[in-house]
Amino acid sequence: MPLPRRLPFSPHIRPLHAVTYLLGVSLFSISFLVFLNATLSFVLTDLLHKRSHLGDIVGTLGFVDELVAIFAAPFWGAMSDGRLGTRGVVVLCYWIVAGSLVLFVNVPTVYPGLLLARMVFSVGAAGVATMVSAILPEMTVAEDNAAPRRIIVTPPSESSRAPVVREADTPLAQFGGKLAGLVGLFTGCGALLALLVFLRLPTRFAQYGPEEAVRRTFYTVAAVATGVGIWCLFGLPGRGKGAGHMSFRRYIYSARVWIWIKIWGGSPEALPSGGGLRSLKTAFKAGLTDTRLSLSYLAGFVARATSVGISLFIPLFVNAYFIHQGLCPPSTPPSPAPQTCRQAYILAAKLTGTTQLTALLLAPAFGFWADHAAARGRRNTPLVVSAFLGVVGFTGFGTLISPEPRENPMVWVYAVLMGAAQIGGIVCSLGLLARAVSAYHAEGEEEEEQQPLLPGVGTPRVRDRLYAKGGIAGVYSLSGGVGILALTKLGGWGFDGIGSGWPFWLLAGFEGVLVLGGVLEEIFGSEVGGQR
Repeated sequence: MPLPRRLPFSPHIRPLHAVTYLLGVSLFSISFLVFLNATLSFVLTDLLHKRSHLGDIVGTLGFVDELVAIFAAPFWGAMSDGRLGTRGVVVLCYWIVAGSLVLFVNVPTVYPGLLLARMVFSVGAAGVATMVSAILPEMTVAEDNAAPRRIIVTPPSESSRAPVVREADTPLAQFGGKLAGLVGLFTGCGALLALLVFLRLPTRFAQYGPEEAVRRTFYTVAAVATGVGIWCLFGLPGRGKGAGHMSFRRYIYSARVWIWIKIWGGSPEALPSGGGLRSLKTAFKAGLTDTRLSLSYLAGFVARATSVGISLFIPLFVNAYFIHQGLCPPSTPPSPAPQTCRQAYILAAKLTGTTQLTALLLAPAFGFWADHAAARGRRNTPLVVSAFLGVVGFTGFGTLISPEPRENPMVWVYAVLMGAAQIGGIVCSLGLLARAVSAYHAEGEEEEEQQPLLPGVGTPRVRDRLYAKGGIAGVYSLSGGVGILALTKLGGWGFDGIGSGWPFWLLAGFEGVLVLGGVLEEIFGSEVGGQR
């Protein structure tokens, strides 16, 4: 039975394929990562009985996770172009995720046991997240002699690693944007699934004691990952007709292509002529001369740090509070877990869930506001407002003595403000980047029209600008990755050495710098960056 024509799928895609892609891949691609970030502190305290240096351990594991993902993503991209195909990569990576979750609760030490488990998990999670964008062309391109579509992947925009997908002006282009919107929606729902369902599982197993409750929770989520892998095995379309054996050199070239397109966000046309490095050089130079790009790079740094910080440090903050108050004393099975420990899981799920739900609901509003403000000449207003909300929310949450809403109901207000800052930074920074790139590209086209018609004549600056779009997006992605690495390491160190509120004060500082940058760019940007 074919899908209704109003849905953004190619005519040859079956309903099972579409449902599996949206629910089996898009939904669950982020849920296991969010679950692991939210429960990591409970693994340390309930299983490994760590009561100190929690922030440093969590930050180090998050740092290593991001480093492994940077290299794993292009590897899986190259593999998906060979005999394994996108379906094979998805299935294999879900099973790797399942195995790593089992490994997490069966290692006796943090180093090297938990570190190795986190690296294995990152390999699988990076593969699934990469396939979210790799499968999208398969869902929108017609099989029979249809003109190929060029999918350009720009930097990841969620705490998850799911990239933002947009398409060039090619046939069926109207489908790609709609389907990318659906992918973003289901990705956000996946984060809520992890926080509101998976994170509460330890309370269902509380009668077995804290250690066994955590183990059974991880076993349950691992079983879900295994089941999703089996579902994708039968629900996703198989390899295309062109997929065949690839030589080692072809794998290396494919990996290079994936690094350039998926990690750096570069233009595919830049690869054959070696223009990738030139595009990056142009992008870095443009960031120094165009204040619009400088602000978008800064906003990308803050936005990705905020996204990861919320899912990583709110559960750690809650868990540390219950431990320091003596509400979760160590116990051994079969003695029951204290009721207050059960409340720690529930409270962490509620607070992180509130931030993610706020982000999901406000995403369309910030998108509309960003376009409306740009049309009225106040393009930075939504970004500055969202960053200011982040300053208030993160500062307020960091100063809390107790995260218990019964003791301080303002915790809900701070959670909503943090969620608004998260999604506002993501949407507005990407919008600012897109407008800056469009203006930059348009300036290059105008300049090109003035060049002589003789072949080979023209300035390098004009030719560079033809490929600057991908390089600029790549530098934006790099800025976001640096933001994650800085927050996970500095935030974890300060959590132990300064106080449990340090990661949130650090994020408030990031947001404050973004407020200042947005205001200054709005006032002086036209003088420094040229035309607005």
